[in-house]
Amino acid sequence: MMNNLMDWLCQARKAKRMALIAHVSPDGDTVGATLALRLAFLSLGKAVDVICDGEPSKSLAYLPGVTAFMKPEETDGLYDTAIAVDVSDHKLLGKAESIFDHAPVKMVIDHHATNPGYGDYNYIRGDECACCVLAYEAIAALDVKITLDIGTCLMTGMSTDTGHFMYPYTTPLAFEVAGKLLALGVDVSYITRVLYRTQERSAVNLTRVAYQKMRFELDGQVGVIELTKADMDEAGATYHQTNGLVNKALEVEGVRMAILATEREDGVKMSLRAVEPDTVNDIAKQFGGGGHAQAAGVTMHMPIEVAVRTVLAAMKEKLG
Repeated sequence: MMNNLMDWLCQARKAKRMALIAHVSPDGDTVGATLALRLAFLSLGKAVDVICDGEPSKSLAYLPGVTAFMKPEETDGLYDTAIAVDVSDHKLLGKAESIFDHAPVKMVIDHHATNPGYGDYNYIRGDECACCVLAYEAIAALDVKITLDIGTCLMTGMSTDTGHFMYPYTTPLAFEVAGKLLALGVDVSYITRVLYRTQERSAVNLTRVAYQKMRFELDGQVGVIELTKADMDEAGATYHQTNGLVNKALEVEGVRMAILATEREDGVKMSLRAVEPDTVNDIAKQFGGGGHAQAAGVTMHMPIEVAVRTVLAAMKEKLG
């Protein structure tokens, strides 16, 4: 296993037919980084497919190349190189696991500290705030021109993974890269309007349900929102529209940690958040998940109320 940019780049240059794989339940960072790398490798004459076991959010429909995403079953699976993009754990490849595993060369580019480095060639920096920052570095080091389309993808990923550059783990390098992308003409005003200032009515309905179901545990130190399938149906919402709801609980005075539990077909998705100096990535890791110190997640295969009680018990132990 190698983990440095130079070896990663050397191997990427040798690739001929590449699979770039985003993680399940794709967010803006995995989608933006994957699409930016796709454009870069296409400019180098590579044959590139972008693959995801999941659908990018409708809010990301403006991203150049987003319609190129394929489901794992839509590909022939024959690639000389597979790159997992922003995928912190092998199992988060979902149904694309076999595509990654069957590629002669397996590569990873990621910014999660919990990533074990499951590729043959890894470019992992766990203290960076977004995979799109690493994608920018890789593209620049490949001597590929950062076009407006590439810049739009990268800015989107950095914005979504940093809460529009407001989360505590946002790095100086992210601001530096954002400044360079702005100088290229990336329309951050448009990105902001689409991502943060435009909501479908179903998303508004879901937020209403979330506030109604919000409760506080452990002497008010933990905010909890549980969303069942019935709640999702009532709101007419999609699972993409749960993004960011966990922060509604975290924003309440006195709350140190927050849980958003969402009942899904493949288990209960637990989105965990914390206010510094408290951390939740260690809690997620206990149950097979991972993420950042103050923003992590895990999927648990048990009834939603049991999943919440289990995570609350781990939080109680930490909070004392």
